[in-house]
Amino acid sequence: METVPVGPLGCTVRRAALQGILILCVSIGATLGLAALGVLEAFAAPLITILIASLTAALAMQFRLRRQLSRAAAPAAAAAAPEPGLPADDIHASIVAAMPELILISRNGRVDYINGSGLRMVGAASADILLARPVLDLVDGVTSREIRDRIEAALLVGEQVAPCEIWLARFDGAPVCVEACGVPMGVQPDPLVLLIARDISDQRRAEAALRQAKEQAELANRTRSQFLANMSHELRTPLNAIIGFSEIIADEAFGPAGQPLYTEYARDIRDGGCHLLRVINDILDYSKVEEGKMELYEDIGDVAEILAASIRVVIGRAESADVRITLEIQENLPHVLVDAMKLKQVLLNLLSNAVKFTARGGCITVSAAAASDGGLDIAVADTGIGMTKAEIDMALEPFTQVESDLSRRYEGTGLGLPITNSLVELHGGRLLIASTPGVGTRVTVHLPVSRILRQAAPSLAER
Repeated sequence: METVPVGPLGCTVRRAALQGILILCVSIGATLGLAALGVLEAFAAPLITILIASLTAALAMQFRLRRQLSRAAAPAAAAAAPEPGLPADDIHASIVAAMPELILISRNGRVDYINGSGLRMVGAASADILLARPVLDLVDGVTSREIRDRIEAALLVGEQVAPCEIWLARFDGAPVCVEACGVPMGVQPDPLVLLIARDISDQRRAEAALRQAKEQAELANRTRSQFLANMSHELRTPLNAIIGFSEIIADEAFGPAGQPLYTEYARDIRDGGCHLLRVINDILDYSKVEEGKMELYEDIGDVAEILAASIRVVIGRAESADVRITLEIQENLPHVLVDAMKLKQVLLNLLSNAVKFTARGGCITVSAAAASDGGLDIAVADTGIGMTKAEIDMALEPFTQVESDLSRRYEGTGLGLPITNSLVELHGGRLLIASTPGVGTRVTVHLPVSRILRQAAPSLAER
């Protein structure tokens, strides 16, 4: 399509020329007409003057229009023409060169172009080193063979390269992990593929460092747990002998000791040995829980019998502390599928804490009843010192004790509640703690419905 320059008042060059020719023709036609009529001689001088003036005006108008149109067309032509030394393709080349990603064009599976970022990524001094080389030469051997084959096949036929993670073979040998993808450029006859790669080496190194730190922490944790387990076993053997012989002396099993003070010392040795044995047993149990070696030996159990047996163990200590224990069991409770020894350990830990943190004259209520979801709730409620929400969270952390005047009168490892919580979770249950400072604490062991059997246990009255 021809583009026609436009002059002042909307006149084009073609129209201005036609107007000039028209004026000239009219002037010549008028002269010839007057000559034919015989009046040319009388008006010869004026007509010649008018004709010359018309021709002069037409030529001046054309010259003026051409000059104005030339001035108007010059800026447009200058804007349309590319600047010297900067063709339109160079703008796109500058954009590609400035991108931080590797930009590579593959022709028939060989490097046809690579930008500056790509050269820096592979550690090459110039593009001449890489041009016409197979693109797969830039992929390190640690990249899986499957990914290498998939990339090579896509480049040879000019197909899309799905996003994948590869390692580049740098010239200095340093590993570079990139996330790459490719799109066909659709140029025939040679298959061209535009490859884009983003450096993710820092991200992968950070992930590797975190993974290594995690593995080292797990190894240290396993080593510590194994050490605790071994030491616990080594300490329990002589402690059992110390406790046994001191108990014989304290009970004067083979006759009077001769001095009452010796008997008192023997009781102190026995009590200290029993306390140390409980601490070692707690550490051993916790190390088993941490290693995941704690196992359940499940059997059908009677909740009422388990509760009664647990209370008998701590009743002497409760009476010495002037703390009363009450047992409340719902009628016709079903049997449960549990590890009776571990459930007793849970209850003994809860009862021991209740006695420990309840002042003289207080009371402890042990109850068992069906839960609303079909499970079973076993609760130990006391009128002790109670805890805040922050102190409850602290008490559930291993080797941590809640600081208070009452608790510091007793020694302990701070493993009672963590072990109890782990044993309850091992049964698939939950440990629920509700406490108010100065009022008391209620700890509920919730056993799931999967632990409940349909056969009901006989009531205490029936037994």
